[in-house]
Amino acid sequence: MKPRNAIAAIVLALAVLSLICSCEPPRTYPVAPTYYYVLPTTTYLRDCPSYDCGIIAQVFSGDRMEVIDRNDYGWARGRLDRTGAIGWIPGDLLSLAPLPATYYVAATTIYLRECADYNCRALELLYRGDRVEKIDQDYRGWWRVNSFKSRNVGWIPASAVSPQPGPPFYYVAISSLALRSGPSTANKMVTSLSLNTQVELLGMGPSGWAQVRVVPSGLIGWVSFRYLETFPVPYPKAAPAKRKSPKAAPEKEEAPKTAPKAM
Repeated sequence: MKPRNAIAAIVLALAVLSLICSCEPPRTYPVAPTYYYVLPTTTYLRDCPSYDCGIIAQVFSGDRMEVIDRNDYGWARGRLDRTGAIGWIPGDLLSLAPLPATYYVAATTIYLRECADYNCRALELLYRGDRVEKIDQDYRGWWRVNSFKSRNVGWIPASAVSPQPGPPFYYVAISSLALRSGPSTANKMVTSLSLNTQVELLGMGPSGWAQVRVVPSGLIGWVSFRYLETFPVPYPKAAPAKRKSPKAAPEKEEAPKTAPKAM
C-alpha cells in the first residue's frame, strides 16, 4: 500500500470511529438507592430517558421515588413508592425534601402558550415576578408550567424564568422624566429623573402611569410607563413635544362713536 493511501485509510477510519462515538447513547450508571420526592403538581414517568418516550405512569407533587439509576443527560430512573411503577424522570424534578418546584417570571412579559413554540396559541400574559410551577420540559428549552395566579397550564421558554424573585427594575429612556406625586400631569412634580436612572416598579395605575421607587434616592412617585425600558439605553428616546396653549385672539378695537350730526 502506498504511503498516501495508507494515510487516507487511517483518516477515514478515525472519522468513522468519531462518528460512532458521537452517536453513542448517554451512559447510564447505577447509584445507591435513595428516596426523593416529586416536585411538580403533576408529571410523568417514562419508559426511557427522553420526552419522546412513552408514559408509564402519572406522578404527583410529594410522591416518593427510590432512585436506582441516572444517566449523563440528567435523567433519573426510579421506583414509585405509591404503585411500584419503574420509569425515567428528569432529575431536576426530584428533591430530597417535598418542596414545590416554584419559579418566577424574569422577563418583563411572556406569553404562556398552548404548546412549546412561539407560534402556538397564547393562553395568558405573564408579568415579571409572576410565580409558576414547573411540571415538565422538552429538549428545545421550553418548560411546561402551571401559573399560580390563574392555574392555567402551558409552555414558556426556560430562559424567561428564574429560581429567585427579582425586583422589576426599569430605566429612564428619555433625557428628563418627571417623577410626580400622582398618576397625572396635573400632580406636583417631585423631581426630574435623568437618562438611565434605575427605578423599581411598584405598581401600575390608570392611563399608563406607573408607581416607582427611584433606586439611587429611594423617592417614590409616578412616571409615564412608556418612557421606561428594561435595560439602559445608549441614547434617549425623543421626548414628546410640549403642546403650546392656544393664544387668545386679539380683541378688535371698536371704532370711536361719533356724535350724530345736528339737523
